Amino acid sequence: MKRIKSTYQADWQGLSLAKIDQQMAAMPVAGKIDTLNWNEQYPTAPETIFTVAHTDEMLLVRFEVKGEVPLATKTEDLEHVNEDACVEIFIANADNTRYWNFEFNAAGVCNASHRKSRKEDVVRLNTEQLQSIKRFPVQLCAAHWSLLVAIPLALIELDLAREHARRANLYKCGDKTPMKHYASWNPIQAEAPAFHLPEYFGEIQFGTPESRILNPESRIPNRDSYIMNKK
Repeated sequence: MKRIKSTYQADWQGLSLAKIDQQMAAMPVAGKIDTLNWNEQYPTAPETIFTVAHTDEMLLVRFEVKGEVPLATKTEDLEHVNEDACVEIFIANADNTRYWNFEFNAAGVCNASHRKSRKEDVVRLNTEQLQSIKRFPVQLCAAHWSLLVAIPLALIELDLAREHARRANLYKCGDKTPMKHYASWNPIQAEAPAFHLPEYFGEIQFGTPESRILNPESRIPNRDSYIMNKK
């Protein structure tokens, strides 16, 4: 099982998403969404990296995708954004009996639910909950885009005073893009593409105030091994 650490950023409280995006773009990459679990049928996927951080109120995930035009035909939340250029994060609740699925197209349109499995006890997020999820999409060039999402800790019932880790997985897909693809961060064992399998979640560990990054720019070379020639 893969593990990553989310860095605590107290001094980001109150910053705009644009400022946070700049900071996270300079941070070390947390991981790559590059596991092609069904590579015989879907052998390629756009190069996708992600960075994770948190404040006292928000879980922040920044995705960056290279080699894909940011297709975004869905314009309303709760539409099937998985058909577009799509990135996703699924995160379990504290006792791992249910999970939230957050799916975003390149424009930041969100489809999200709380559920036990793909078809069991599915509760779609309401309008107020969806509006609480902040999104900051950026088209870096024709086939290079990023998306920063800020998910309230209260929405996923995450209490940092009591919890230090959550099970999660991150995905890249595009069901109706020119290059149909399915990739995950943590590997999945299934015969056909399937993301709603919490038994294959990895783990996000939540750093303490002492472990937060104070000077992200000093770590930029770590990032260059994943994304080169950024324009």
